[in-house]
Amino acid sequence: MILQVTLLLAGLAVASGSICCPPDQFNAYQYVNFVNSTTTIEALYYMVYDGVNQRYLITGDRSNGQVVGTTKVIYDYRQRTAYSIDAEARTCTTFPIQGNFKDQQNVCVPSEAVPIGPFFYGYNQDRLNAQTYTYNTTSPDGGHQRVTIVVSDAGCIPLVIARTTTGGAGGNSFYQVGYNDFYPGIKDITVFDIPSYC
Repeated sequence: MILQVTLLLAGLAVASGSICCPPDQFNAYQYVNFVNSTTTIEALYYMVYDGVNQRYLITGDRSNGQVVGTTKVIYDYRQRTAYSIDAEARTCTTFPIQGNFKDQQNVCVPSEAVPIGPFFYGYNQDRLNAQTYTYNTTSPDGGHQRVTIVVSDAGCIPLVIARTTTGGAGGNSFYQVGYNDFYPGIKDITVFDIPSYC
């Protein structure tokens, strides 16, 4: 499941040809929902994203309300290595990273996106103003994807990204990522420190 989230968010630096892009460093919770004809997956992750140094960390997988382990995974594209670290058990597994770090490919609002109206969270003075966009793209397996993305007016912070995939080798599917407690910048850079037992 961590790999699926990784594929969706593989990279966040300023991309050309975009309406807007979120900050290139941030901390956020991600709620992930994936459904196709054979699978339903729900999970909550905490992500620390560092587009400046081409790395990110994912931890805290919660599937169906249950905590699934104490592992954090650091993907370091400059080193071409990922580290799966369990600090409680003091274990570490490394594995090579395939592919390249992609600048904002799946989080920027591309220039061809069509605005489908304003969107608001909250009420009155406490409301968050957002914009909703939609566009078409191609999935990694060659299928057609319809993407709807909701971002805040201020800062282009992603709130919800929904992808409906039609066709392709995997058939029809729905993939959605929602963001919560988004913090621009990195609160604690030491989360990327690799322990000595790695």
